[in-house]
Amino acid sequence: MRFCNMNKSLRHILLLAFLLSVIMPAHARYFRRAGNTTGLKGDNYHFGYISGGLGYTSLQEEVPDFTPSGDLGGLVGFGYEFRNNSLWVSAGLQLGFHRSKAQLEAYKYDCNGYDTQGKEVTLHYTINEQDRQKWQFIEIPIMVGWYFHGFYVGAGPKVGYSLNSRIVSHGQYELSATNELYNIEFKNMPEHGYTTYDFEGEHVASLKPMISLIGEIGYDVLSEVPTRSQICHVLKIGFYFEYGLNSMVEPVSSNKRLSIDTKDATRVQVNPYLASGMTEKYRVVPFYTGVKITYLVGGSRTARASGYHKGCNCYN
Repeated sequence: MRFCNMNKSLRHILLLAFLLSVIMPAHARYFRRAGNTTGLKGDNYHFGYISGGLGYTSLQEEVPDFTPSGDLGGLVGFGYEFRNNSLWVSAGLQLGFHRSKAQLEAYKYDCNGYDTQGKEVTLHYTINEQDRQKWQFIEIPIMVGWYFHGFYVGAGPKVGYSLNSRIVSHGQYELSATNELYNIEFKNMPEHGYTTYDFEGEHVASLKPMISLIGEIGYDVLSEVPTRSQICHVLKIGFYFEYGLNSMVEPVSSNKRLSIDTKDATRVQVNPYLASGMTEKYRVVPFYTGVKITYLVGGSRTARASGYHKGCNCYN
């Protein structure tokens, strides 16, 4: 069912791109037929761009005993932008970086085992865990918007696929035990292994493809620079945001947050919550806000400019 929903979302995005490719030429012909004789604003403008951004990224979640906090995120990419009569459309390819942290409530885990003398006991583990998400995505952003002289605004969908995403777990666990036969508790006995241990480990994050809503608002800082060139140089600096629309962490069939060595109870692997404790009912989506810089270069084959003009010809 999840793959069916994903295919529907991709079909909607491809349909949007197709409709825009049909509408834009007709839109341009309309303005030429309407009497546009300047050869400037009614023309089609084509740009290639490179972009980069840094900002704050975190998780919005509905997971009990899981408190996320934000960290540094960013993106780098390239693509194509089309402009005509204050309307712009862009599509590209980018690499997105997500960094966040999560503090988990201390939890306990009990199991049967053997002490250092070979006697059967009930082992008790008390775990204090912190997780660090280090996720990377290869992404396809599509945006539609408007510009007025140097100001612009736009929004659209983005599809992202996980690429080498990891979760690092670290913290401490305390080991104690109870001998039920003699009703004896073993605790704070380092010589017998009953003490506190540090742990740290890195695990692969199993993430689903992500559909996000993205938006941007900003200004072209070159829009007031006078020039004679018909080649347009645009430098957009703006506020950028994105918000995940689908829960992206794969649920697990069984909750197995601890893996214990059957021969040595002090050797424990603590698995990160988002890789071992998630179920279908929980929702986890990333969000990001930050500054984005985009440099575009291009122009129009039909635009005619004479003398000085400010910024890109498409602003005239």
